[in-house]
Amino acid sequence: MIETILGILVLGVLIFILIKAVGNILKGIFLIFLAFLIYYLFSSSIQSLVPSLQPIGNFLKTPIDKVKSIFYNIEIVAATQSKEELVIVVRNRGLLPLTTLNVKIDGKDAKVISNISVLLPKQVGVIEVDWRGNYSKIEVFNKEVKATYVSPL
Repeated sequence: MIETILGILVLGVLIFILIKAVGNILKGIFLIFLAFLIYYLFSSSIQSLVPSLQPIGNFLKTPIDKVKSIFYNIEIVAATQSKEELVIVVRNRGLLPLTTLNVKIDGKDAKVISNISVLLPKQVGVIEVDWRGNYSKIEVFNKEVKATYVSPL
């Protein structure tokens, strides 16, 4: 009788330990997945992993881009041609600061005369570009974000 009770007690302890071990393994897998997701959100070097994770990357790309656009978002407010340069007014609509903005005009890299060192959240800044003549499309970008402005003319 006592052997049966001890056997059931040992079996119960083993089942309890097994459930705890499986739970810890599942928690570990979840935390590793969460770490990769956070890395993907804040790093632009994840492209090297995209071919090996193609089905997962395609499935998660849209929701991750939406979340990333909350943190990094820029808007071109206006673009005005002065005598010798093009003046572009941009606004940071994201929650994190932006640095080192580059400009492409009609698909060609444009020389930036005066750039914004840091554009804080909700701040408006001015970029002066060495560009003479007409333009149809302006792109302001860095490694995290890209904004496009199409000329109304």
